[in-house]
Amino acid sequence: MDTEASIISKSPEETINFAKELVRPCQGGEVFALIGELGSGKTQLVKGAALALGFKGEVTSPTFSLVHCYKGEKFDIFHIDLYRVENVPSILSHYLEEILYAEAICFVEWPQKIEKLLPSWTQYWEITIIAQNERKIKRIR
Repeated sequence: MDTEASIISKSPEETINFAKELVRPCQGGEVFALIGELGSGKTQLVKGAALALGFKGEVTSPTFSLVHCYKGEKFDIFHIDLYRVENVPSILSHYLEEILYAEAICFVEWPQKIEKLLPSWTQYWEITIIAQNERKIKRIR
């Protein structure tokens, strides 16, 4: 996908469909950093990716558990949510590094909290709320 890629999503379903296209070329090992305020649709994007990768269950935000792992047909999908984390202790850093460098597909919400741990190939996507059901989704690096 183009570095300057951006779309306007007019519904949660359009965000899910965008995510399905986003992960279609994935080969394993991709990391997506998702930037956006609460309620912007980051988890909807992960939901679409998980569906596209063959996960059949429910996708929810791991706000309190920090990490969810979804079993896809070809790859595991890790969903990391660091919203409630103030400081990342070294034990958690080691655990996150193992996830980030695995042959899975990884999505990180609030990535600025672990920026130094993120691989150089991380794709940064920003989701901006335009209106109640309208979002701008843009690759920023």
